[in-house]
Amino acid sequence: MKRILLAGYYGFGNLGDEAILEMALEQILQITDRKSITILSGNKEATARKYDIDTIDRYNVMSILRKLKSSDAIVFGGGSLLQDITSKRSIYYYLFLIRLAKLMNNKIIMLSQGIGPIINEKSKNAVASTLKLVDYITVRDKHSKDYLEALGVNQDKIFLSTDPVINLKAGESINKTPHGPKRVCFSLRNWKNADVSTKIVQVAQKLISDGIECCFIPFYYNEDLLLIEEVEKSLGDKAVYYKERLTTTDALDIIKNMDVMVGVRLHSLIFAAAANVPFVAVSYDHKVDHFANSVNMKVSCKIDNIDSIQLYSEIVNKIENENEEKLMLKQSVSKLRELTNVNYKILKEI
Repeated sequence: MKRILLAGYYGFGNLGDEAILEMALEQILQITDRKSITILSGNKEATARKYDIDTIDRYNVMSILRKLKSSDAIVFGGGSLLQDITSKRSIYYYLFLIRLAKLMNNKIIMLSQGIGPIINEKSKNAVASTLKLVDYITVRDKHSKDYLEALGVNQDKIFLSTDPVINLKAGESINKTPHGPKRVCFSLRNWKNADVSTKIVQVAQKLISDGIECCFIPFYYNEDLLLIEEVEKSLGDKAVYYKERLTTTDALDIIKNMDVMVGVRLHSLIFAAAANVPFVAVSYDHKVDHFANSVNMKVSCKIDNIDSIQLYSEIVNKIENENEEKLMLKQSVSKLRELTNVNYKILKEI
C-alpha cells in the first residue's frame, strides 16, 4: 500500500477546508488504505477522532520529517494554498513542505489548487522555482493554469480539474424538505474595510418584508460568528442564526433546504451548487469569480461595493425562476464533476 502524507489547511474549523479534506480522503482511499494515510492538522487530536486516521501537528517539523522518510508521497489536497494576500507566512510553509518532501525522495502531488493572488515578487519567484520540484499539479480553474504557465511551470505537469467539494454528495440524491416560506441563506465574511453587515441587513430586511425567511450560517466559525452577531443586533428574531459549530454534513443539510444561497465564502457557493441550490455570489477574491464562471454564472457584486438594491433584485429573480436556475446549475455541475476524474488518474501514478 502507498504511504501518503496529506497536507492542507486542515484542523482550523473552516468548513470549506474540512470538506476539501473529506473529498481528498475519498480520492486517496481509492489507491491506499486508511492505515497508510497521515494528515497534517492544526488540531491533530480532533482530526484523528473525526477521521480515525493518523495525524501530525502541522507545525512539528521533526515529526513531519520522520513521516516523510517513511512515506511514498505528499499530497496537497486542494484549496488556495499558494497565495500571499491573507498571509505571507502561509505560502512559505507549503513551499517548505514541498522542498522537504523532495529532499526525502517523496513524490509530490498537488490536487485542485487555486493559485494566487501572489503579490510579493519574492513569493512569485519562490513559487516558480519550488513548483519545478512537483510531479503533478491539478488546478481548479483555468486562471490558475494560465498563471502557473506564466510563472514558467512546466505545462506538462499541470492539469485542469475542479474543486473536489463539488462532489460533496450528489445533488440528484438530495431531497428537499417541504416548507412554507421561501428561504434565503447567507454565508458572509468580513473583508478589510467593507461594511458587509450594514449592506446585508438592508437586503435581509427587504426580503423579510416580502415574507422570505433569512438564515445566516458560519463557514469559518471563529470569524463568521462575530459578523452573524452584528447582523442579529439589527434584525433580532426576524431571522434565523446558526451559531453552533457545524460539520460539513450539518451545513449541507441546512443549505439543501434553502431556495437561494447568498455567499461570500467560496465553499458556501460550492456547497450550494453540489446541493443544486441556486446561488448569488458576492466576490472578495478572484476564486469566487472563477467558480461562478465555471457554472455559467456571474458574481452579483464585489464585497467592497455591495449594491443592496441590485443584490435584493438578483435574489428575488433566482426565487422566481427557481426551476430554470436549478436545471442550468445541474447541467454545469455535472460537467464539473467529470473534471475531478483527473485527480484519480494522477493519484494512481504514485
